[in-house]
Amino acid sequence: MIHYVIVEPLNGKLELSNVPPVYEVGELVPEARPELAGAVPVLYCAEHPGEQLPALRGQAEQRHASGAPPVICAILECDKAGHRLQRHLAERLVLPKPTEGTAIFRFYDPRVFAHLQWILKPEQLGALMGPAARWTYLDGGGEWVTVKGAETQNEGLAVSQNQYGQITRIELVERVLSILRVRSFALKADTPRWVEAHLARGEAYGLEGNDLVGFAVHGVKTSPYFDRHPRVQAVLTMRGKTSYMAAVQNWDVHEWTAIARESAQYQ
Repeated sequence: MIHYVIVEPLNGKLELSNVPPVYEVGELVPEARPELAGAVPVLYCAEHPGEQLPALRGQAEQRHASGAPPVICAILECDKAGHRLQRHLAERLVLPKPTEGTAIFRFYDPRVFAHLQWILKPEQLGALMGPAARWTYLDGGGEWVTVKGAETQNEGLAVSQNQYGQITRIELVERVLSILRVRSFALKADTPRWVEAHLARGEAYGLEGNDLVGFAVHGVKTSPYFDRHPRVQAVLTMRGKTSYMAAVQNWDVHEWTAIARESAQYQ
């Protein structure tokens, strides 16, 4: 297996000291979007993994600990030529929308890729990874996660309308998870799914911005059904008169505890 590295140069410089340099395979520029040259990630090959991989992991961990955006996005294992992997990953940067048109898909960003494992079906994830046999990234908790590729890959990647909505909300999911981590909330494997579900529900209520993020935080910390509680419903029906966060900012922990307890009857 050959080791490759996806680097996001817009987030910083790849710096390795006291190890052989990785060599550049090329930018991930989609054929249909040549104007993206200079604004896309770059694929590198690590020919000396025994020396280079520990250094790459160390730099990624340091940036994560400092709260900086990732430069080293993923370490891939692949038995195919680098240019074949480059072409595949480049084409995946353009995601067909379920209705019409396309969108730029930042799937390579570990803050995005982590959620694609529960958003996409196994065959879709295989179509995304293509010839990559293993995909390793640093997750939000600072742990290295390795995902195995599919034995057979679909030629194209198509997502449903629901999946596309989930993908567009990933950035908001990450914002909510960051808030929960700062508040020492114990995150579970299914927490991102619950966060996304509350975001989708909040959007249905017409919430946006900080109101939407706050609504999702409250939902995860109280009850999946907290929005059906009469006090919360009263706030949601006031939309246009006052913001959600302004309406609930003075509710204390005892009030939220009562809402969490009483919400069970609104399942």
